[in-house]
Amino acid sequence: MKLFLTRNFIRFHIPGFALMLIFAGLNGAAAETLTLQKAEQVALESEPGILGLNAKTQSMMQKSVAAGELMDPKLQIGVLNLPTDTFDFDQEPMTQFKVSYIQQFPSGESRDLKRDKAVSQSRLFQHQIEERRRQLLAQVRLSYLETLYWEQARETVTQNKQLVSQLADFVQSQFSVGRTNQFEFITVQQSLSKLDDRLTQIDQNISGERYRLSEWIGQIASQLPLSTGVPVLEQDSWKHLDLEQINQSIAQHPRVQEFNNQIDVNRKDLELIRESEKPGWALNVSYAYRDDAQDGTDRADFFSAMVTLDLPLFTENRQQKQHRAQQYEIQSSQLQRDALLRKLRSDVLRLRTNVELLEQRDALYRETLVPQAEQ
Repeated sequence: MKLFLTRNFIRFHIPGFALMLIFAGLNGAAAETLTLQKAEQVALESEPGILGLNAKTQSMMQKSVAAGELMDPKLQIGVLNLPTDTFDFDQEPMTQFKVSYIQQFPSGESRDLKRDKAVSQSRLFQHQIEERRRQLLAQVRLSYLETLYWEQARETVTQNKQLVSQLADFVQSQFSVGRTNQFEFITVQQSLSKLDDRLTQIDQNISGERYRLSEWIGQIASQLPLSTGVPVLEQDSWKHLDLEQINQSIAQHPRVQEFNNQIDVNRKDLELIRESEKPGWALNVSYAYRDDAQDGTDRADFFSAMVTLDLPLFTENRQQKQHRAQQYEIQSSQLQRDALLRKLRSDVLRLRTNVELLEQRDALYRETLVPQAEQ
């Protein structure tokens, strides 16, 4: 009965794990052995996927700063109108040594939009980190509880085997003096063999679950003895939420927030396309030095300033097509987000119903079936 109740208790919590991706929570106690809380901590600190997403977040934040800056200016240096017959710098009045400074300026608010887009992309990675964190916690909890269940199952089966072994010794002694028949003797021996086979299956399951746990916390930590007792997982108030509150809660789910950020990035791209229809421009400032004439006459130097403008004349097959394509991208992301919201809402309601029914079954076993079996 102990084995059944432990299994029933774990099954009672498993449906809630999918909801914990939406409403995460935990409550563990530290111990020298491997507790669930310690396993979760080790997994979160060493998971390569989370570390990689953190690096991407930092990378995008650095890019956001760079995206808002002006392009590097250009310096142009040269000699103009040098006579090829003598190559004398002072022979011709139009010969000059020219230095130009050129600075390009992007169209409209392109720099600010590129910076904001990079910031939105960094937030997208942050939501991916939170989603990965919740998935990791669910996987670690499932592996930990499965390992704990099978170890408790092994203890229970071992105790049962000891009792059956005592019964087998008694039956054998009775059989040797002719007080029981061969069928009863064989039946007891078969029961022992089945228990040995059951222990082998349990050891196989324990080994598999511990190797699965090692994927998240490492080989050494996964082989530590587990703390005794089933950990108590904190229950959020999701069981008492109405439909409107459920909708508000799932709207904060990391995957939903990912789509929101992706929509924001797509809108920034749309605004960048609109800004590209505005002319970009460049400023060119130059100073030209002229040498004095060969007779000593002073020659004036030259100063020039020019502005170069883009002319967005042919926009129909470029900017306008890009504009329409980006609108479709936004629409696609919005529809995918709406589909995800429907799925999450359905999952919450379905799992909540399952938990309520499991609570009823648990109460039935504890209050009725177990007392009846103990009578």
